Amino acid sequence: MLYKVNEENKVVLIDIDNECGLKAQLCSFGAGVYSLKFNDRRMILEPKTLDDYKFSTQYFGKSLGVVAGRFKKDGLLLGREYSLVNEPGVNFCLHGGHLKSISFKNWKYKIKETNKKLDVIFNVKTKDGENGFPGGSSIFAIYTFIKGKNEFRITYKATTPDEATFMNLTNHMYFNLDDNDISEHKLKMNASTVAVTDENLFIYSSKPVSSMLDFNKLSKMNVKLNQIEKKDFKKTIDDTFIFDGPGKIVLTNKDTILNIATDNPALNIYVDNSLSDMKFKNENISSLRRGIALETQKWILDRNSLILKHGEVYKQTTTYKFKRK
Repeated sequence: MLYKVNEENKVVLIDIDNECGLKAQLCSFGAGVYSLKFNDRRMILEPKTLDDYKFSTQYFGKSLGVVAGRFKKDGLLLGREYSLVNEPGVNFCLHGGHLKSISFKNWKYKIKETNKKLDVIFNVKTKDGENGFPGGSSIFAIYTFIKGKNEFRITYKATTPDEATFMNLTNHMYFNLDDNDISEHKLKMNASTVAVTDENLFIYSSKPVSSMLDFNKLSKMNVKLNQIEKKDFKKTIDDTFIFDGPGKIVLTNKDTILNIATDNPALNIYVDNSLSDMKFKNENISSLRRGIALETQKWILDRNSLILKHGEVYKQTTTYKFKRK
């Protein structure tokens, strides 16, 4: 296992080569994955410059939190009132505070290596009342690369030093297994329930998946997206699913298979149809359907599962395995 640490304007980039096909570049800003390659082919959307990665509002490869997704702005936590930061015109907080969130902080880091694995451990702290969230926190994003295997896992851990807080962490990589867009990719997951949202994508209920959102069998993205772009007001997949048992996801293209396993109960899928003018290092990338974010997370309507009390430890792990067909 080879690794190298570089620093650019106090932001640390860590290049990792497992010497059997998998290469990654991790970034301390947002505790994220800036680059991910398998057999020298890009597996995720890689912004053209580091500044693009750092300041884009699309969270390319970054850790999200303290609560990923759209979380109601006002409420009570164990008797304490709170009011979260929100964007104009909506009654929810996005991804823990959007541009003020942990995605836009420079995390501390350390590296641990054994004869079996390499751990890159990022850490950030939040204060009581930050972005309106009650209770502070100490959050760890641990990237573990297994020697001799084309896989890595992300483990999120968190504690709160005093009062209870909310916690729901995930990563926002946009996968594209070296195609112009993801139309020819195929997706499978064990999820028969999907969230119901309002026009602002705020989740308020759930229902059985419709045929166009049913991925219990390996399904071609082009077929599903053609239906969704005609019938769904979002014109893309931007939906949260609940797994039937342990979460398992398969994403494939013509010659690559990505297997994802998670102990999280839910998954938000977003196919990028933003038409933003972001430039990427990926060659010939399309402006539409250019990537798919697979964000494993807690089910946001299960509010009790999001509460982290003093003395408890939040822990969640998602594993990514690559192989050729």
